[in-house]
Amino acid sequence: MTAFASGKSGISHPAPDLNYFRERYPLTVTNLGALAEREAWLRRIWELDARWQETIEHRADSPAEVIVRAAPPANLTVEGEFDIIYAGGVLGLLHAAVMACRYHRRVLVFDSHTVGRTHRDWNISDEELLEFDRAGLFTKEELEQAVLNRYRAGFVKFHDAASCVKAKPLWMKGVLDVALAADDLLALAMNKIRTRGPEGCQLISGLRFVRAYVQPDRVTVEAEDARSGARRLFAARLFVDSTGTNSSVSRQINDGRSITHVCPTVGTVARGFARGTDQDQVDFGVGEILVSTEDARDHRQLIWEGFAGSPARDEYTTYLFFYDSVDSPADKSLLALFERYFETLPNYKRRGSNWRVRKPVFGFIPSFHHHGWHNRKHTATDRVMLVGDAAGLSSPLTFCGFGSHVRNLRRLTHLTHLAVEANLLDERALSEINAYEPRVAQMAALAEFMRPTPKSQPAAVNETLNAVMDALHGLDERVRRDLFQDRMTFSAFRSLLGRTAKLYPRIFQRVREHLGARGTFWWLANIAEAVLSERRERTEAVTAGSVLAERDEAAANEFARHVNVYRGQQSTQD
Repeated sequence: MTAFASGKSGISHPAPDLNYFRERYPLTVTNLGALAEREAWLRRIWELDARWQETIEHRADSPAEVIVRAAPPANLTVEGEFDIIYAGGVLGLLHAAVMACRYHRRVLVFDSHTVGRTHRDWNISDEELLEFDRAGLFTKEELEQAVLNRYRAGFVKFHDAASCVKAKPLWMKGVLDVALAADDLLALAMNKIRTRGPEGCQLISGLRFVRAYVQPDRVTVEAEDARSGARRLFAARLFVDSTGTNSSVSRQINDGRSITHVCPTVGTVARGFARGTDQDQVDFGVGEILVSTEDARDHRQLIWEGFAGSPARDEYTTYLFFYDSVDSPADKSLLALFERYFETLPNYKRRGSNWRVRKPVFGFIPSFHHHGWHNRKHTATDRVMLVGDAAGLSSPLTFCGFGSHVRNLRRLTHLTHLAVEANLLDERALSEINAYEPRVAQMAALAEFMRPTPKSQPAAVNETLNAVMDALHGLDERVRRDLFQDRMTFSAFRSLLGRTAKLYPRIFQRVREHLGARGTFWWLANIAEAVLSERRERTEAVTAGSVLAERDEAAANEFARHVNVYRGQQSTQD
């Protein structure tokens, strides 16, 4: 990856010209050639690469101070007062739309690029999609406007040419089997804010977050105009950071270690793939959830995903990614991964003579593993809260921050409303409002199997995953769904581990190789915590109905009671 110097705006110089990209990434430039905004896309990818290297690799131990406990600059005028300000116009926009439309909060949403536009597409299940309806944001009929396709089923299949364990494709229903037009869904959310939100809500594109000034009675957010460089101030009771994996707020409140693992991900939405049911053809009625076509090399195990969009438009999305620790030697450059994507795509799916890219999709998907009682992800400080990829609490197996965000949207927004209502905006209270899901810790260990260790044989990752998939064949399909949606109970997990050990006794050796003695201890400790969570769920859920029905409590007491209710349903991070 090219070296980048830091500057006042995060990157000290503009992206290189097209000749630079042609020289270093010729396949990427050629395959994006049909795009009218090719250079703009290349610059966007370059920018993400630059920010990753600059903020994660080079400055992890000295995060910039962007949360300041002081008054804002006296030479700037506060332009507007809001209940909540959001930096980041994607997952933060969905949260803001619920707060504006259901809870009548005056919100400001701004983004350094365009509010309501994303460079990734989304897949989800119908069961999870209903959470939008339950959160009071979209009706079922409105959601259908953003649905591109539904699949009969989806499957997982890992390469097994050099594996001593062979496994048939693992088929599932109800997992990532609904394809959404992300920008259409976000457009619906923006329209909701404009038509149903209280007067004074604002959506502003082209504003970059600079810092937040936290005072006892409010937080003032400083932003920079992306074109003019002019600084602007806005004030609110609460600031929500949703700027993504490279969140400067997350880095500061986590002492530079905002994430421990990451999935560099690239791909395209393209037309013209060969259709059919052969392995190298695309079937618009099937989702390919996780697929590998080769063994590990260069410190990484590459994995594909294939999801059909609209059959009428002939649009099919393919992703290539790998799961990795932040500190590994693997090259995490998105541009370099795009070169590998275009080089190896024909080994995954056959392209027809009219194949062409409609748009690139890409990003760094974060993850965080807990390895100690005090090594916990901080998702809030006084009057400041993280949501989405900034919080880094995405699913450890499907690496889908969108799915985790949607599954928790009703809970997150309800607790946010109660916290604002009660003026409980200190770090302790806001830390209760995050998308951490129960049983994630035990799934995180399985995710570790998706990356090679320094001493691994090339086939080790695929072999281990084939053993796990083979064991899943003998379990109920509901267990398969729960595994990929972070809902697997300890009892089911124990059955899976036991079946895998019978099929593949080396599994415990793999655990030691990947986690080490200390990591194995903390993995077991986190599993024990998940077991306690399940017991808490059984005892506390009984009282949920009566507690939720109470509406005459004092606001602070109501917030505390609902935190306990939601804990009974899915444990919080702490």
